[in-house]
Amino acid sequence: MPELPEVTVISEDVADLAVGREVLRAAVFRPDVTNVEQREFGRLLVGRTLRGTGRRGKIIVLDFGEVVGLVHLVISGRVLRLPEWKEPDRMNTAVLEFGGEGEPVVLAFTRLWLGYFDLYEPGEVDRHPLISRLGPDPLSEDFTVEYLASAFSRNAGVKGLLLDQSVVAGLGNIYVDEVLFSAGVHPTRKASTLTEKEIRNIHSAARDILRRAIEQRGTTFDSYHDAFGETGKFQHQLKVFTRAGEPCPRCGTEIVKSRVAGRGTHSCPACQVS
Repeated sequence: MPELPEVTVISEDVADLAVGREVLRAAVFRPDVTNVEQREFGRLLVGRTLRGTGRRGKIIVLDFGEVVGLVHLVISGRVLRLPEWKEPDRMNTAVLEFGGEGEPVVLAFTRLWLGYFDLYEPGEVDRHPLISRLGPDPLSEDFTVEYLASAFSRNAGVKGLLLDQSVVAGLGNIYVDEVLFSAGVHPTRKASTLTEKEIRNIHSAARDILRRAIEQRGTTFDSYHDAFGETGKFQHQLKVFTRAGEPCPRCGTEIVKSRVAGRGTHSCPACQVS
């Protein structure tokens, strides 16, 4: 699933390609991909100009003025620039064509088998069922060490809390494993046992790793590509994720894979304190 860095990159790509352009055509393949009537999807977007893009957790936000598009790519969804208009199909689930200076820009929102492209009025965005429960963004001013210490006061596993979108918005399995390794904290630790220094290390590692992942345009194992069809590069900097059986880059102990919080989890049993 695209996580915070990948969704940030895609959002910025869409801005580079289409902000300031008017929607000429818009269509969606299946009615269950959007929260409006299938025919209404195009009617609500055609003639509107994309004013800006953003991100809320793992959701792409498209600002069309009186209409806001919320796109959740879920597991394998992508946003891809097409050479020309193509009617939506099972693969290219929603397609938008933008006019303006130069050649039209056609964007396909692909593989939204479990995802969606919902349309809301601006004042209704915060009522979206996923957005309404989001915790602070880890790159925002609201994500402070003090906030994290408060969130970690419960007797729950640290990995599960970091994956919980109501605690921290945008983190997923890849980056939580990398953050905990960088902080020297084992994924099975109870959050309430963390020291002040460990909490600060997690806070610092989250910001640092996410920023570096954005600079490297995300992590690609299989389906993730940016809007230009290019892969990310951060997979070459991963320390533990997918490295089971390899030596820990810090101490040489074999990295192990286990199941924590219902997710495949990679950690070093020696240098991550349990």
